[in-house]
Amino acid sequence: MDLIHICQELQSLGITANYKGYQQTALAVQLALQDEDRLRHVTKEIYWVVADQIGCGQSTVERNIRTAAQVAWKINPARLQRLAGYPFRASPSASELISILTSHFQRMADAAKSSDLAGVPG
Repeated sequence: MDLIHICQELQSLGITANYKGYQQTALAVQLALQDEDRLRHVTKEIYWVVADQIGCGQSTVERNIRTAAQVAWKINPARLQRLAGYPFRASPSASELISILTSHFQRMADAAKSSDLAGVPG
């Protein structure tokens, strides 16, 4: 999934480019899509990598993504819960937001592959 689609989804959640967490969340999701195992070690495999790319500390990355999650929860909680596929009572954590978006894009990619295969003569 390219960064443009990730950014469009962030915008649909109310997370716009004026938030520091916008770019950081997009990069974090892109990293998780490249290797889903990174979600098991978010601090080391995602926050540190994004921090290195952006030029800040990993705690700053986590805080900014957490703020993005809170913005999404405040502005468009229904969309966020649809993407997650389950209800929740409070804003997701930073790592949960990354996981929710990663799962959403993986489902989209799987659906696209399935529809492509359906059109292939057997």
